Amino acid sequence: MTYHSDTIGESKRVIESEEKSNELRTRSDFIFLNEVGEGSFSTVYHVKERNTGREFAAKVCFKKQIIREKKIDYIFREKEALIRLSNSGGKHPFLVQIMCTFQDTENLYIIMTLAKKGDLLKLMRKSGGKFNLNLTKFYISEIVAALEHMHSLKIIHRDLKPENILISETGHILVSDFGSAKILDHAKPNRQTDRPESQKRRSSFVGTAQFVSPEVLKGEPVQQACDYWALGVIIYQLLTGQHAFHDVAEYLIYRRIMNAAYKIPNDFPEIAASIVRKLLVVEVKDRLGSIESGGAEAVKKEAFFDGINWNSITETEVPRLPCDAE
Repeated sequence: MTYHSDTIGESKRVIESEEKSNELRTRSDFIFLNEVGEGSFSTVYHVKERNTGREFAAKVCFKKQIIREKKIDYIFREKEALIRLSNSGGKHPFLVQIMCTFQDTENLYIIMTLAKKGDLLKLMRKSGGKFNLNLTKFYISEIVAALEHMHSLKIIHRDLKPENILISETGHILVSDFGSAKILDHAKPNRQTDRPESQKRRSSFVGTAQFVSPEVLKGEPVQQACDYWALGVIIYQLLTGQHAFHDVAEYLIYRRIMNAAYKIPNDFPEIAASIVRKLLVVEVKDRLGSIESGGAEAVKKEAFFDGINWNSITETEVPRLPCDAE
């Protein structure tokens, strides 16, 4: 396969400095312990910094595969979002942070926060396939706190799902995987990542089929409301172990999403059903969490979150999981 020089040049710039330029790191600065995750163009490792013994996650992205799969934009987006979330004013305990980036001839490296307990989907499966209301409320409240902070920095995640909600050693969440993120305050369109939404075909939307919002499917400009649509889908999944929108083919899933065609099970807690109905609203301006509907403040006032102290959310005790008793 032939790689054009301008494409290779762009891929090399993906991990070039910005704020982290003073940290000239190499792979030899880290001890690679074990693999913790794998994607189509990257592998994530548990690593230890040689000089300090500090532990991190190292996302190793394969340059040739990035180019082959046309994922250069994905890497740019993730790096931009992580840098913004890792600056002094952007840090939040429920969001993954970047420590440094570097590259060698074959790979790009992103060194970031380590989540030792896997992700929310794996945790749910270990806990009997679904969560009770108390556990769901705990994790969803932390996701809301993370979204509120992220959105205040003009970052829309666009691929929120249980697999991208990591669990730290303390049991609290870490929102990760910002490759599909949208940064809203770019001064002007830059690179392919910032093309107007109307120029993107429905088949090339970013995100995951079961969690994508109607406006993304329609190619409309996105705002924070698309993350709150995903939040509604996550609440449904945590309490049932099933996707709210499922069918035998993706185009049928999309049809269901466009019509908000889902069914609340008979044993679904009514207090959860109430917030899900307000989140899974096709019209953006009417959706709970949208700017027009009051944003995160309106979400936090829902009865579903009664008992949550939002001022000390980061200090909330982690509930006992069913799998902890095994």
